Amino acid sequence: MDGQQRKDEQDQTVESGSDENPESGQRSSFEKCNLKATVQQKTFSQPWETAIHITDFIQAMFEEYDSSLPPNFESNESTKVNMSLYVNSIDSISEQSMDFTINAFIEQEWCDPRLIFYGMIMDEYFELDSKFMVRVWVPDLYFTNEKRANFHVVTVPNKMLHLYNNGCIKYRLRVSLTASCPMNLQKYPMDSQRCSLYLQSFAYTRKTIDFVWKPIKPVVASKTMELPQFTLVNVNTRNSCDENIGGPDFTCIQVDFNLKRNTGFYMIQIYIPTIMIVLLSWVSFWLSIDAVPARISLGILTVLTMTTQKGAAISSLPRVSYVKAIDVWMAVCLAFVFAALLEFAFVNVMQRRQQKFADPSSFVNSSNKVSNTIVGVEFVHQLPEEEKQNPNNRRFSSGKRDAQRVDNVSRVVFPAIFFAFCIIYAVVYMV
Repeated sequence: MDGQQRKDEQDQTVESGSDENPESGQRSSFEKCNLKATVQQKTFSQPWETAIHITDFIQAMFEEYDSSLPPNFESNESTKVNMSLYVNSIDSISEQSMDFTINAFIEQEWCDPRLIFYGMIMDEYFELDSKFMVRVWVPDLYFTNEKRANFHVVTVPNKMLHLYNNGCIKYRLRVSLTASCPMNLQKYPMDSQRCSLYLQSFAYTRKTIDFVWKPIKPVVASKTMELPQFTLVNVNTRNSCDENIGGPDFTCIQVDFNLKRNTGFYMIQIYIPTIMIVLLSWVSFWLSIDAVPARISLGILTVLTMTTQKGAAISSLPRVSYVKAIDVWMAVCLAFVFAALLEFAFVNVMQRRQQKFADPSSFVNSSNKVSNTIVGVEFVHQLPEEEKQNPNNRRFSSGKRDAQRVDNVSRVVFPAIFFAFCIIYAVVYMV
């Protein structure tokens, strides 16, 4: 009696085990083809069972999938790829090499009807590992104006792929690249630049693939992004390119980064020092005409300093053939400093020329008169009047007064012209 009861319990245990594991044993080919129905109808008691069967489902779904062919290859329809860009940072903008470096996340979205699994399982989408991405077709995106680029692989490849139940795919990757950025430096350093990225399909024409920007916020810049020399004014996107290397048959989209240069650095390092050097050169106008060593030293020192300052200001710029705003400023400042040195040379020559025509013997005769006079008090009072009547002395005195008059005029004319130049310069290049 007890033996019969144990036998019945064993039979119930076997039957119960077969109900809990209907997938145990060797799966038939028919079950593989209808794996979607099995997964949908199955009620799993453990999470790991769900994971195992979803993995089998994905493997079965990709058994006949060809990643070398675009999604609508058989129907001969174009696949629309929605693009978006999240800019982490713009690391450097080089005027010398005319390029810029950007770190960004690139997101692409498209639909592949071969991967529809709506209603087959409860999940809305799959999160696939980067190793699995080689089994999925992805657009052949490349940057036409890229110089250098690399993917990020620390600590894992920075790639993400989400497969949705309607067959749509979201593909995101992180990339750092250096792209060319032709610059017009005529207003440097008060200039604005436009650096662009051109995104194009390498092999597929518009009949196969079509790139478009997402309609809402296609490009977003990080709020914490700061550029040392520029301010990002705005970002513009276009579903066409200024230069389409492949021609009109190939899809190409463009994003423009409009940048305004910050002038604070240049004010401190270039403009204010050069203004001070020009002002220093005007000190010569207040020195005595007879202070020849001091005025010459001051003039030569300011000229050399201005020349050095000019070389430092343009050292980081390319050797372009047109005139830049910084060239105009440095050239005019150097001209003012050099003109101050020439002004002293002019007044010095003017004084020496008048002195050259004066008769030195007249000064000797006058001194003899003073030394040989016995009644000197009355004669000394009459001596200046006699000296005034001497034509040689009058000529020398007149030459000195003319030279002094030139200095007095320079004290007003030089600052007036320079400040007028500063106003015109600001209106032309800063407004």
